[in-house]
Amino acid sequence: MARSNARPAGRTSRAPCEEAGAGAGSDSVLPGPGATPSLACRALTLIVLAGVTVAAFAGVLRNGWILLDDPSYVTRNPHVMHGWTLEGLLWFLHQPHGHNWHPLTSCSHMLDVQLFGLAPAGHHAMSLAFHVLNALLVAIVLHRLTGAWWRSVLVAGLFALHPLRVESVAWISERKDVLSTTFLLLTLEAYRGWAARPGRARYALVMAALALGLMSKPMLVTVPFLLVLLDLWPLGRRAGTGGWPGGRAEPRRAGAADRGPVRGAPSRSLAGLVAEKWPLFAMAAASAIITFIVQRQGGAVVSVEMISPGRRVCNALISYWRYVGKTLWPSDLAVFYPYGRSLDVAGAVFAAIGLAAVSVVALWQVRKRPYLPVGWFWYVGTLVPVIGLLQVGSQAYADRYTYIPSIGLLVAGVWGLAGLVSGSRSGRIVAASVSVIALAALAVATSRQVAIWKDTRTLYTQELAVTQGNLIGAQAAHKFLGQAFVQSGQVRLAIPHLEAWLGLAPHFEDSLRRKLDSDPGDVETRRLLAGTLARETRVEEAIREYRRILRGDPDDLDALVNAAWIRATHEEAGHRDGAEAVRLAERARDQSPQPMAVIYSTLAAAYAEAGRFPEAVRACERAIELARSAGEGKEAQRYAQQLRCYRAGMPFHFGE
Repeated sequence: MARSNARPAGRTSRAPCEEAGAGAGSDSVLPGPGATPSLACRALTLIVLAGVTVAAFAGVLRNGWILLDDPSYVTRNPHVMHGWTLEGLLWFLHQPHGHNWHPLTSCSHMLDVQLFGLAPAGHHAMSLAFHVLNALLVAIVLHRLTGAWWRSVLVAGLFALHPLRVESVAWISERKDVLSTTFLLLTLEAYRGWAARPGRARYALVMAALALGLMSKPMLVTVPFLLVLLDLWPLGRRAGTGGWPGGRAEPRRAGAADRGPVRGAPSRSLAGLVAEKWPLFAMAAASAIITFIVQRQGGAVVSVEMISPGRRVCNALISYWRYVGKTLWPSDLAVFYPYGRSLDVAGAVFAAIGLAAVSVVALWQVRKRPYLPVGWFWYVGTLVPVIGLLQVGSQAYADRYTYIPSIGLLVAGVWGLAGLVSGSRSGRIVAASVSVIALAALAVATSRQVAIWKDTRTLYTQELAVTQGNLIGAQAAHKFLGQAFVQSGQVRLAIPHLEAWLGLAPHFEDSLRRKLDSDPGDVETRRLLAGTLARETRVEEAIREYRRILRGDPDDLDALVNAAWIRATHEEAGHRDGAEAVRLAERARDQSPQPMAVIYSTLAAAYAEAGRFPEAVRACERAIELARSAGEGKEAQRYAQQLRCYRAGMPFHFGE
């Protein structure tokens, strides 16, 4: 009896999640063949991914502002807190924001204020929206690059739900992380399109996406190198490889005409792949130079005298493995990880050997498993700008730095796992089960970590618990805990934290007050008390002590200058008084036996707070002149930064 070749009746359409092109090979850790599922299934998967990500991070909508950077970035920044203005836009195009030049991020903060005011929920919602968008883009872009849908989705899920992402999402000041990553992923997709069909317009689109990313966060300076990696895999653009490293052409899948290896695009040598990206390298170099200049002028770049080159190299090598460890087991996360007291040379040597060994193994596998070297060097390369060789800030490492590099690690891990189980149905089922359990566990851990970022007190209570064995870390925690208690009016609870921050003995203030009770005329003890109160942000109490000093000696220069500086520059408007600042600073100038840079700097700040900007400019120029003549280069540089404010018609306020 002859057998019919006709399709069986009743099977005229696919089920929503049935694979297209089944039998083309396994791309998935999930059961069944792994070719691309239907559009409806992909859309449903992305909806689920977005919903789970929102659920894990939903707590950020209940979180508030924190004292670390949020005031200088948003709540007390005069160019942001008034919303979207042309003046603010022009300012951020040529001035730093939080010791960085990232005008697009600055504009996003202004837009948030325009839309939501200073209520934190709207700002948090915007950061969460960018993170959800990034999760979806990771899945879509990886799929369009590789043609492997389920692997791409698993990478996106692990990326989106990992607790290491919380710092970038829950900290409003880190908007630059989520925003820049959006443009990074758009750059990758634009580059894929250009590689498939080269043309000037498509290349211009790549350049525009990268430019916007660099204007969001300059960490993207390594993206041109990342594009070279993608040329090798999955795009397969290197000459002499048959489209893929190793010379093996990948079977073309149904419906995958614009995904995976680039067909018909000209192959190039490795040197040619680098050379064709010279405009991108030029943009990255310009961004790096601008960033270095801005951060150095702002005092964010730490000198080699404070952290030696050897210490930086050791920390960088070890940090690569710290990030891997926290990716695999995200415990004891904190907002600030300080340098250790001792130089761990042995640890750095082992770390270097480990990095070299993994790199060699990854390169050895380049023909059979090209995703291993690409994922590994994605991780290693994109961490370079923030690994600490050029130290910005005093942290040894930070969770937020993993936002982009982690994608490379996840690609290597997920594709490697899929390769191990691709030939076994039972292996795929086990891998799928483990993946779902891991995603659920990460989502729960992320939800708990989000709660730690509720406010300054909660965040730094955790910081104190994690870094209590490290003096620097504990001091940072005590500082912000003390300031948070002062801000809420709980001064008595703040005192022990502030004393610990300043390195003072317990009940130091009480001992000073007892001494003054027995000898009210002890000016130096009262001066020490006033300075302590000022550093503890107990401003009005400090002013009262300075006034008591001035009642005894109206010409006391130290009290005049310190009180005037507080009244002119304090970050909180309630503590500022331009008229009083001018009166105190002018008296200090008139009573000083010789011109002093610090007095003229204070006088300039006072004039600016009073709106007398031409006088502020002249006084600040005099301060710079005096500082330079006295060989005080750092002070002259700091005064020059203040001078730019005065020339722009803006007062100088501390913390803004």
